[in-house]
Amino acid sequence: MTNGRKVIVFSYFREVLEIVGRTLRQQTFAVEVFGALTGSVSTSERQNMVDRFAAAKGAAVLVSQIQAGGVGLNIQAASTVILCEPQVKPSMESQAIARAHRMGQVRSVQVHRLLIEESVDQRMLEILGSKQALFDEYARQSDIAASAPEAVDISEVQLARDVVAVEQERLAKELIARLERDSSVSQSQDG
Repeated sequence: MTNGRKVIVFSYFREVLEIVGRTLRQQTFAVEVFGALTGSVSTSERQNMVDRFAAAKGAAVLVSQIQAGGVGLNIQAASTVILCEPQVKPSMESQAIARAHRMGQVRSVQVHRLLIEESVDQRMLEILGSKQALFDEYARQSDIAASAPEAVDISEVQLARDVVAVEQERLAKELIARLERDSSVSQSQDG
């Protein structure tokens, strides 16, 4: 926590969030802990909690139930995501991680999964891996996509980076043109 990162800890289980929050609050290092953000927290209070988390000076932790905080919130203040257990629906993990990968994110986002060997976690990952392999084998391949080389699968993060890069280039060109105009006006007034 000494690196000043803001962290989101996601779990499906409220009891896990209570343990994480209590443990972090008892630690000797000074870090603000927000939450638990759960389904019983009103929409306005969720946003209020996220806003306070974003405004916190230095390192902070937001503990959140994955269904409540994983969809519809913009939490780009966080640059570290911790998933306490694998989810039955991988899309829930993807959506939760995407909360930190929003427009305006300036840091690389680290994702950590907490897994226990020889547990239900390991078996769930095996099942999810086989489902993903089946999906990739039968559904991911697309004759239409293969016939159109300009059709590419681009992530939301890459799209955001591309948009920001194009906009930075446009603004730089405008600035250079303005500086050149100002310079030529200044030179004509001096001469």
